[in-house]
Amino acid sequence: MKMRLNNKVVVSAIDLLAIITATSTAAFADAEVNIKADGTMSTDRVPFPAHWGPPPLRQTRDYVQLPEPYGRGSSTIRKWIEEKMAEDAAAADEGTGRRFANPDSKWPDKSLIGMTGEEAEQEIHNVDPSLEVQIIPEDSMVTMDYREDRVRIFVNADGKVVDQPHKG
Repeated sequence: MKMRLNNKVVVSAIDLLAIITATSTAAFADAEVNIKADGTMSTDRVPFPAHWGPPPLRQTRDYVQLPEPYGRGSSTIRKWIEEKMAEDAAAADEGTGRRFANPDSKWPDKSLIGMTGEEAEQEIHNVDPSLEVQIIPEDSMVTMDYREDRVRIFVNADGKVVDQPHKG
Protein backbone atom coordinates (compact mmCIF):
# COMPACT_ATOMS: atom_id res chain seq x y z
CA MET A 1 0.00 0.00 0.00
CA LYS A 2 1.36 3.42 -0.93
CA MET A 3 0.45 6.60 0.90
CA ARG A 4 1.17 10.20 0.03
CA LEU A 5 2.75 12.36 2.66
CA ASN A 6 3.75 15.92 1.68
CA ASN A 7 3.80 14.92 -2.01
CA LYS A 8 6.16 12.00 -1.32
CA VAL A 9 5.25 8.37 -1.83
CA VAL A 10 5.69 6.29 1.32
CA VAL A 11 5.93 2.53 1.04
CA SER A 12 4.44 0.58 3.92
CA ALA A 13 6.61 -1.76 5.98
CA ILE A 14 4.74 -4.80 4.62
CA ASP A 15 5.43 -3.79 1.01
CA LEU A 16 9.08 -3.15 1.86
CA LEU A 17 9.38 -6.58 3.52
CA ALA A 18 7.84 -8.23 0.44
CA ILE A 19 10.37 -6.45 -1.83
CA ILE A 20 13.32 -7.52 0.34
CA THR A 21 12.11 -11.12 0.51
CA ALA A 22 11.57 -11.33 -3.26
CA THR A 23 15.01 -9.83 -3.94
CA SER A 24 16.75 -12.17 -1.48
CA THR A 25 14.97 -15.21 -2.90
CA ALA A 26 15.89 -14.24 -6.47
CA ALA A 27 19.54 -13.72 -5.51
CA PHE A 28 19.86 -17.26 -4.18
CA ALA A 29 17.62 -19.06 -6.68
CA ASP A 30 20.62 -20.12 -8.80
CA ALA A 31 23.01 -20.65 -5.88
CA GLU A 32 24.37 -24.10 -5.19
CA VAL A 33 23.65 -24.80 -1.54
CA ASN A 34 24.31 -27.88 0.54
CA ILE A 35 20.78 -28.61 1.79
CA LYS A 36 19.68 -32.13 2.65
CA ALA A 37 16.27 -33.55 1.76
CA ASP A 38 15.00 -32.92 5.31
CA GLY A 39 15.78 -29.20 4.95
CA THR A 40 18.91 -29.10 7.15
CA MET A 41 22.29 -27.88 6.00
CA SER A 42 24.77 -30.54 4.97
CA THR A 43 27.92 -30.83 7.08
CA ASP A 44 29.84 -32.96 4.60
CA ARG A 45 31.94 -30.02 3.46
CA VAL A 46 35.56 -30.88 2.73
CA PRO A 47 37.82 -29.35 5.43
CA PHE A 48 40.87 -27.28 4.49
CA PRO A 49 44.27 -28.87 5.21
CA ALA A 50 45.43 -28.04 8.73
CA HIS A 51 48.82 -26.71 7.57
CA TRP A 52 47.02 -23.93 5.64
CA GLY A 53 45.94 -22.36 8.93
CA PRO A 54 42.58 -20.62 9.34
CA PRO A 55 40.89 -19.04 6.31
CA PRO A 56 40.63 -15.24 6.15
CA LEU A 57 38.01 -13.79 8.49
CA ARG A 58 37.12 -10.82 6.29
CA GLN A 59 35.48 -11.92 3.07
CA THR A 60 33.57 -10.42 0.19
CA ARG A 61 29.83 -11.03 0.01
CA ASP A 62 29.86 -12.75 -3.35
CA TYR A 63 29.22 -16.43 -3.99
CA VAL A 64 31.54 -18.11 -6.49
CA GLN A 65 32.72 -21.60 -7.42
CA LEU A 66 35.76 -22.60 -5.35
CA PRO A 67 38.50 -24.94 -6.59
CA GLU A 68 37.59 -28.62 -6.35
CA PRO A 69 36.59 -30.17 -3.95
CA TYR A 70 35.57 -27.14 -1.85
CA GLY A 71 32.20 -26.25 -3.41
CA ARG A 72 31.15 -22.60 -3.33
CA GLY A 73 32.07 -19.58 -1.23
CA SER A 74 33.39 -16.02 -1.42
CA SER A 75 36.03 -14.91 -3.93
CA THR A 76 38.25 -14.05 -0.94
CA ILE A 77 38.23 -17.74 0.05
CA ARG A 78 38.79 -18.77 -3.57
CA LYS A 79 41.91 -16.58 -3.80
CA TRP A 80 43.19 -17.92 -0.45
CA ILE A 81 42.64 -21.55 -1.55
CA GLU A 82 44.41 -20.93 -4.87
CA GLU A 83 47.40 -19.35 -3.08
CA LYS A 84 47.64 -22.24 -0.60
CA MET A 85 47.35 -24.82 -3.40
CA ALA A 86 50.14 -23.04 -5.32
CA GLU A 87 52.35 -23.05 -2.19
CA ASP A 88 51.69 -26.77 -1.73
CA ALA A 89 52.51 -27.44 -5.39
CA ALA A 90 55.77 -25.46 -5.07
CA ALA A 91 56.70 -27.39 -1.92
CA ALA A 92 55.91 -30.68 -3.68
CA ASP A 93 58.13 -29.66 -6.61
CA GLU A 94 60.98 -29.00 -4.18
CA GLY A 95 60.34 -32.36 -2.52
CA THR A 96 60.13 -30.95 0.99
CA GLY A 97 57.64 -32.19 3.54
CA ARG A 98 56.99 -28.82 5.15
CA ARG A 99 56.24 -25.70 3.16
CA PHE A 100 59.45 -23.80 2.38
CA ALA A 101 61.42 -25.98 4.80
CA ASN A 102 64.89 -27.25 4.04
CA PRO A 103 65.49 -30.00 6.61
CA ASP A 104 69.29 -29.84 6.21
CA SER A 105 69.60 -26.14 7.05
CA LYS A 106 69.46 -24.39 10.41
CA TRP A 107 67.42 -21.41 11.54
CA PRO A 108 67.21 -18.63 10.25
CA ASP A 109 67.61 -20.27 6.82
CA LYS A 110 65.33 -23.14 7.80
CA SER A 111 61.61 -22.38 7.77
CA LEU A 112 59.88 -22.94 11.09
CA ILE A 113 56.39 -22.36 9.68
CA GLY A 114 54.06 -25.20 10.62
CA MET A 115 56.07 -26.37 13.64
CA THR A 116 54.70 -26.00 17.13
CA GLY A 117 55.93 -22.96 19.03
CA GLU A 118 57.97 -25.15 21.36
CA GLU A 119 59.66 -27.00 18.46
CA ALA A 120 60.54 -23.66 16.85
CA GLU A 121 61.89 -22.35 20.16
CA GLN A 122 64.12 -25.42 20.46
CA GLU A 123 65.41 -24.96 16.88
CA ILE A 124 66.31 -21.34 17.65
CA HIS A 125 68.01 -22.22 20.95
CA ASN A 126 70.02 -24.95 19.17
CA VAL A 127 71.51 -22.21 16.97
CA ASP A 128 71.91 -19.47 19.62
CA PRO A 129 71.05 -20.26 23.25
CA SER A 130 71.61 -16.63 24.30
CA LEU A 131 68.51 -15.40 22.44
CA GLU A 132 65.38 -14.46 24.37
CA VAL A 133 62.59 -16.37 22.60
CA GLN A 134 58.95 -15.31 23.06
CA ILE A 135 55.98 -17.41 21.86
CA ILE A 136 53.09 -15.05 21.12
CA PRO A 137 49.55 -15.50 19.66
CA GLU A 138 49.54 -14.31 16.04
CA ASP A 139 47.28 -11.26 16.42
CA SER A 140 48.77 -9.96 19.66
CA MET A 141 49.94 -6.39 20.04
CA VAL A 142 53.70 -6.10 20.56
CA THR A 143 56.14 -3.24 20.96
CA MET A 144 57.93 -2.04 17.85
CA ASP A 145 61.37 -1.73 19.45
CA TYR A 146 64.15 -3.64 17.73
CA ARG A 147 66.36 -5.92 19.86
CA GLU A 148 69.07 -8.16 18.43
CA ASP A 149 68.79 -10.53 21.40
CA ARG A 150 65.06 -11.27 20.98
CA VAL A 151 63.08 -13.56 18.68
CA ARG A 152 59.28 -13.58 18.64
CA ILE A 153 57.48 -16.69 17.47
CA PHE A 154 53.90 -15.99 16.35
CA VAL A 155 51.58 -19.00 16.65
CA ASN A 156 47.95 -19.63 15.70
CA ALA A 157 45.25 -21.04 18.00
CA ASP A 158 46.62 -24.56 17.42
CA GLY A 159 50.09 -23.48 18.60
CA LYS A 160 51.58 -23.74 15.08
CA VAL A 161 54.08 -21.15 13.82
CA VAL A 162 52.42 -18.89 11.23
CA ASP A 163 55.27 -16.52 10.33
CA GLN A 164 59.00 -17.11 10.01
CA PRO A 165 60.67 -15.95 13.26
CA HIS A 166 63.55 -13.49 13.04
CA LYS A 167 65.68 -11.43 15.37
CA GLY A 168 64.34 -8.08 16.44
